[in-house]
Amino acid sequence: MSGGWTALSGTQIGSVHVREDLPLQDAHEVRVDDGVAVVAVADGHGHHVHFRSDVGAGLAVRIVADLLADAAPHLSAVRGEEILADVGAALVERWTAAVLEHLRDHPVEPDVAARGALLPYGTTVIAMVATGDLLGVLQIGDGDAVVVGADGRAVRPLPEDPDLDGHRTTSLCQADPLESLRVAVVDTRAEDVVLGYVCTDGFSAARVDADGWWQETGAQLVDLTRDHGLPWIAERLPAWLEEPARIGGDDTTLALLARTDLRP
Repeated sequence: MSGGWTALSGTQIGSVHVREDLPLQDAHEVRVDDGVAVVAVADGHGHHVHFRSDVGAGLAVRIVADLLADAAPHLSAVRGEEILADVGAALVERWTAAVLEHLRDHPVEPDVAARGALLPYGTTVIAMVATGDLLGVLQIGDGDAVVVGADGRAVRPLPEDPDLDGHRTTSLCQADPLESLRVAVVDTRAEDVVLGYVCTDGFSAARVDADGWWQETGAQLVDLTRDHGLPWIAERLPAWLEEPARIGGDDTTLALLARTDLRP
């Protein structure tokens, strides 16, 4: 716990990945330190063109967590979105450099490289940072980011990405990832926000027929935290993710931030 916020995350490999002997291509990162809590998830693309997407996802969550932790002390209601946009630009720059370094150490066949150096590492990324009374959200690609009030009412703070069609996603490996960057800053006291969560689309895909699944999930997380506390949720989260990973078949990852005064 730190500065009024704490965080946790969990993941499960999808049943299709197990059946086809594919690696876990989701990644997640949690940082709680010196008054700042950060969570990040990334979903490496499953297509064979993106055969190193697990590496790309791992790089994405580590880099964005570092950047948000560094940027958090400078967040403000006035300049918050500008600062998060700068974080997004730095993420793209550092992720690209890290991918190219990995590629130098682990070269691919010339015909593969000719398609695009970044393509094998393609991944989405979603991250949240909470400090004081501000919560920032950053996203490139699909998946969900949700904030929840003390009354259990959940909202999606980010604008929709018009390029998401249910089959394709925007990505860090596209020609200009910043065209698809979405950011938002929430005043948690004004909006009475007590919890936020981010998840890869493996979580939502298993609930495609359930309208408002993300609202129900938010309300349940707030209720369960009040009833049992965050350590209880942290212990059970991996098991909760088993069902959507098995039914939907895709890797499933969820990470959440919660106020430390949201307790039994």
